[in-house]
Amino acid sequence: MPEQPEPALPGRKREARANDTAILDAARAVFAGGNHDASMADVARRAGVGVGSIYRRYPTREALIGALHTHGVQEAARLAHTVAEEGPGPQGAVVAFVGRQIATATGPLLRPTGAAAPSPDGLAEATADLHGGLERLVALDLDAGRVPRGFTAADVMQLLLHLRPVLPLPRERADALHRRYLDLVALGLAERAAAGDELTDGPTWDEWVGVWYHEGRD
Repeated sequence: MPEQPEPALPGRKREARANDTAILDAARAVFAGGNHDASMADVARRAGVGVGSIYRRYPTREALIGALHTHGVQEAARLAHTVAEEGPGPQGAVVAFVGRQIATATGPLLRPTGAAAPSPDGLAEATADLHGGLERLVALDLDAGRVPRGFTAADVMQLLLHLRPVLPLPRERADALHRRYLDLVALGLAERAAAGDELTDGPTWDEWVGVWYHEGRD
């Protein structure tokens, strides 16, 4: 059944959503590369709104950064389910997901270092949704012989961490380098699967959840 379009929002709500989108887009640009020392005024200038508009929606800078994190996880979850619906493809569903995540992601998947604010609303639900989507991708690839036994959803997150570091390069060049190493990893996974190998001692999903919820805390 085709997805139904969202009903049109009343004018004031539509304006509020547009402002929120502009604020998040500006915050992503301002905080890019881990620049979390930037001020809310910097974000407001970039978004073209008053500082008060930001504080009404996000009372602290940590709350805004948390919203970016939640958005990034939600975005990745949607992509995982989309790729799962499309099928494994020539290199496998996991590689397709990681490649598209590298090229299109707009939000962070890790809790910023030093974050001390409570976990933002929606993060737990988004995390569970992402886990389910990644498990679908892994199941497809196990059936297709694209990944070895013992490869898990947490391994997909580990790949993303290693294959998409922040580089001081133009986005297009950085993405090309990330994709280069993703192709090499894809070959290695396929070879391990063909050899009948089984991976052991990998990360667990609970470890990843712990990173998201507790990184930077004492």
